[in-house]
Amino acid sequence: MVSGISQDTYIYNGKVYRKHSKQDAETGYWVAMAASAVIGAMLPPFSNPFQRQMVKEHANNSLYRDAFEKSFAVSGLDKLGVKFADTFFISPQEAQLYKAGQKIVDGDIKAGLNACYIPDLKIVKLNGEKATISGFHELGHAMNHLQGKFTKFLQKCRRPGYVIAGLMGTIALIPRNKPKEADKNGMDFLTDNCGKIAFAAMLPTVAEEAIASHKGIKLAKKAGLAEPLLKNLRKFYGKALLSYLGYALITGVSVFATSKITEWFTRPTEVKDY
Repeated sequence: MVSGISQDTYIYNGKVYRKHSKQDAETGYWVAMAASAVIGAMLPPFSNPFQRQMVKEHANNSLYRDAFEKSFAVSGLDKLGVKFADTFFISPQEAQLYKAGQKIVDGDIKAGLNACYIPDLKIVKLNGEKATISGFHELGHAMNHLQGKFTKFLQKCRRPGYVIAGLMGTIALIPRNKPKEADKNGMDFLTDNCGKIAFAAMLPTVAEEAIASHKGIKLAKKAGLAEPLLKNLRKFYGKALLSYLGYALITGVSVFATSKITEWFTRPTEVKDY
């Protein structure tokens, strides 16, 4: 049981603890934010290999385009209402269906650096003159959306996962005003495990991305893409998956570090010689 004996100390189970000051908490906050920024800067090594190969593959686009178009045909997705849009902007009509005035990574798509599948519209969007190598993966996303309950569930976890991870980052900054030995409640569980929860919240997205790539490669093979190109496709999608896994890992480590630094600066410390 905890009981106070002065403004900055209290007793728990016969031990005296001294609370940290407001200044300690403020210092901890800024140190934690700085550490989070440093850890976040470690993300490029995970994503740079994929981005470099994405640019490199522009020169090989013609090798993949025919196979991509055949993949779209053999997938049967057109019968489920999926459309392939070799354009960069959502029309006003599409915007009304999706979200008024919203553009979907238009700049990156135009540059051939990204592609996307929009579930609400059942549209695969990419730059067909530069980046059809990414199209097989987007067809995999469409298959996940329309041909599997579990994979559709994984897709629906994406946005909540990002929200939960962000929330855990906020929870990691909450000062620890009780001794570590004090009785735990629900908030204590969250502060003690926020890094793990943040990482776990990102895993459904990583899993869905991996499944989309797997299905995309199977489609490419079914469409007759040559084995050397299939091997390159696997390598390309492996780098893409590494970027997603790296983002999940960096998020978890960043939240964990933030939590530990906050705890270091704000957790009451035992006074041995009180």
